[in-house]
Amino acid sequence: MSQYVYIGGGIIALSFVSWLIWFSYRAGKNNASVTTAEAATDSATAITEKAEAMAQAQADKPATTDAVLARLDGNSA
Repeated sequence: MSQYVYIGGGIIALSFVSWLIWFSYRAGKNNASVTTAEAATDSATAITEKAEAMAQAQADKPATTDAVLARLDGNSA
């Protein structure tokens, strides 16, 4: 009868270790996914800021040659 107790305890211990390994694997996989998503977000933010700056520069450009020369003379270019 005590053999069954030992076998049962071994099975429970093996199940716990298996669950712990599975849980650790999933936690690491989720962490990698979050890290990748954060990197993608940072990259997208940088690209968006650059596009916004380019659009603003396009909107602020002088319309005529005289305006360009005045802007260059005023050191605001």
